[in-house]
Amino acid sequence: MPRFSGEAEASLFYQLLSPGELRAVAGRMEGRRFDPSLVLGTGPRCRFGGVRVLVCAPVAGLRPFPTTFWLVCPWLVRRAGTVESAGGVRALEDWLTKRAPEAWRPYNREHQLLRIKLMAPLERRLLRRFRPAVWERLRLAGVGGIRYGEEVRVKCLHLQTASWLALARHPGGPWLAGEGLDGDCGGAMAHLCRRG
Repeated sequence: MPRFSGEAEASLFYQLLSPGELRAVAGRMEGRRFDPSLVLGTGPRCRFGGVRVLVCAPVAGLRPFPTTFWLVCPWLVRRAGTVESAGGVRALEDWLTKRAPEAWRPYNREHQLLRIKLMAPLERRLLRRFRPAVWERLRLAGVGGIRYGEEVRVKCLHLQTASWLALARHPGGPWLAGEGLDGDCGGAMAHLCRRG
């Protein structure tokens, strides 16, 4: 069932993971700083029912957790890494700067607002009152927790792909699609994403 942890009036855009799915994702994240307690759910699944993108809580303890959307599909993680290794970050920055610079700042602003909405009202009040520096970091960070100005700065393609797939929009969507970052494994890796 789709849910949203923050406020009732916010859009429903993610589903809870089954315990088996969470175990499968955690198993693929070995060796990385992965805290399953931060996982709120999954964004849209692949055509085989696999988890592609995790939706994560904005706060880990009293510290901001920058990755609202975390790419976990093994095939897409590999594909994004390949494109990134070939200069993909710079290529996407150049593409956005030439073709969609006016859309970049609002897209990051949307991420800022979404991050705040993912927190419960009490959590927001407590952070504003007792941890104002943490509140400001959360409030002013865009995709991947980076503070964005007028310039186009892309942190990594994994973040951009995850955000694009989770929200079904991105100013660089045509470029991301052109690099095959909306593809899937064709079923070859579906066993890694088995639902439990």
